[in-house]
Amino acid sequence: MYNDSVVPVKTESFSGVAAKSPIGQCIKSALRRACVEKRLTIGLMPALQFLSKNSNGALFCIQAEARPGDSATHMQEVLLQAFCMENDIYTVKVDSEDKLKKLLGCSKTSLDFTCVLIHYPFLDPYSDCPEIDFSVLSESEKDLIDHCETNWGYSQVPVIKLPEK
Repeated sequence: MYNDSVVPVKTESFSGVAAKSPIGQCIKSALRRACVEKRLTIGLMPALQFLSKNSNGALFCIQAEARPGDSATHMQEVLLQAFCMENDIYTVKVDSEDKLKKLLGCSKTSLDFTCVLIHYPFLDPYSDCPEIDFSVLSESEKDLIDHCETNWGYSQVPVIKLPEK
């Protein structure tokens, strides 16, 4: 039984991009709320810098699917995904860097949107013992956690098709 919001994942092969679905709307909502609350790190290098100082500060790592033939970005993606899994950070792969830019209102910028971190809603994200208050997570964030838990441990993360607007 497969949820229609994601592509069924097999451990040996991957069949492509999921159809437009409610999980795409959850990602959109979670990104926009985190943006308003200033809980985002945008770009691969800023994300790596944040994670190197605070590996327990990110709730989600949203990765845009690498363009075909871009092996360097693909390797970075795989390494970041492994790091996230090792540090219990939920990884979500989406179909388009351009859609991520548009969802965050940055469609004409040259910023790197291959990776966007959504931070936990901590009082102090750089504290050694941050207090996580799960009650302040939005319903979209909770739904996204459920989606990630369902797909945890697969060798490839399903690609979610983001809504156009």
